[in-house]
Amino acid sequence: MLIRSCKKTGELLKYSRVKEEKKGQQMDRELAQKGIDAYVDAEFPLNIFKSWDVVMNFFSEVEQKTDEESQEMYDKLPDEVMLYRGILAKEKFDTKLGASWTTNEEVAKMFALRFSRLGGTPYIIKGEIDKENILYFTNARQESEAIINPDSMIWMDYEEL
Repeated sequence: MLIRSCKKTGELLKYSRVKEEKKGQQMDRELAQKGIDAYVDAEFPLNIFKSWDVVMNFFSEVEQKTDEESQEMYDKLPDEVMLYRGILAKEKFDTKLGASWTTNEEVAKMFALRFSRLGGTPYIIKGEIDKENILYFTNARQESEAIINPDSMIWMDYEEL
């Protein structure tokens, strides 16, 4: 099973089984919404999804690009979108990047610094992506979050905070 559990519904989301049964078809909207809700509600999405690859695979199968409340923000994004990701590197900068990015640099700084008292080096990664390559966009947690495959970035750079 690729997705562990959805605390909101208390159900197991059997994404891998469903994916095998529906190869070549769009994901069922109900299953997609459960996965989206689980992801958005989770402070640490990898507690639900096993890896960033699973996150990217899941959202690449989701038909909708945003939620109803975030549609206006999504529509206003330019064709090339500047994104930021805040990370805290414990030993060295890891080039394996996650799928959760933001259009708001201050949000990225918050994520980079929130556990810095535990040690490590905070970084902000920034780059551009074509809007069409954003897998899913939500502002449900006021984080202007874009879920992407980092390999789709046009360019990236980083700076230590």
